[in-house]
Amino acid sequence: MTRVFQFCLILYPRGHRDQFAEEMSQVFEQAAAERRAGGLAAYFRFAFAEIAGLVTGAAWAWIAPQRAARAAAEKYSHLPGELADAQRRVDANVAAMVHAIANHQFERARQLSNEERIARANLDTLRQKYGDEFGMTC
Repeated sequence: MTRVFQFCLILYPRGHRDQFAEEMSQVFEQAAAERRAGGLAAYFRFAFAEIAGLVTGAAWAWIAPQRAARAAAEKYSHLPGELADAQRRVDANVAAMVHAIANHQFERARQLSNEERIARANLDTLRQKYGDEFGMTC
């Protein structure tokens, strides 16, 4: 069953696999060992539920970034292009900085912080340019 589980991990996007596959396998192995002690029927119910959950999770891992991209595109659709682009740049820098900090990449986080500061200054300039027209007073 472990081989089936590990094979199903291939269904996940590479980045997700790289980040979580080892931990997911370890947790599965630990839980499987506990279920085996409960008998064959309990083990097979567990294994079926885990494999189904793995396939469902893989589908969501592929769908979620696409949904997030659509939501982000719609989030600023009412703004002029350059203003929307500037806001997206700030958002992307913040997200990348959070990721860098979470992964203990502090030098990268400092670099992103500087980029975010520049992007935010550009956004503030554009907000002043467009002012109340889009409800974006500074």
